[in-house]
Amino acid sequence: MFHYSNSSLMDGVKISAAYVPSNLGTVVESSMDYGVEYTGIDGLTIGAATGENNAAAASLDITNMYVKYAMDAFTVGYQTSESDSETADADKDFTAMGISYAVSEATSVSLNTSTIDYENSSLSDQDSTGISVSHVMGSMTIKAAHNTVDNIAGSASADRSAYDLSLAFAF
Repeated sequence: MFHYSNSSLMDGVKISAAYVPSNLGTVVESSMDYGVEYTGIDGLTIGAATGENNAAAASLDITNMYVKYAMDAFTVGYQTSESDSETADADKDFTAMGISYAVSEATSVSLNTSTIDYENSSLSDQDSTGISVSHVMGSMTIKAAHNTVDNIAGSASADRSAYDLSLAFAF
């Protein structure tokens, strides 16, 4: 595998590229991907990448785009990606959004959602939602979260919900 990354191309622009050659054994056809990220405006991050995965019998074309903006105590993010397969009814589209708010230097809350849309009409869209809060007191951090996932892997009968509470000490 060959990989190239340059974070000093010009102010705020980072590029990367990778190439995996075929080896006639496990990788039938070579694969390539590349991406660009821009951080030249205070608080703003924008990125896009595209690539192909030819390691399997049915190759995938994958694209990804994201944007994140932080202003004062708020940070908002959005990401979308799609996976196009040569296999019929195997394409997937992914979308995620999130917002976080720093209530104070010690306390933050966030809300995030995501959806996987399956091309196969027999599969249900997978939907996820999460909410979390964290509070730091000196070397101690307490965190709480609640997450739900509906239609895991497209199965209409596979729903999960979970709570998480943690207390951590840093020495």
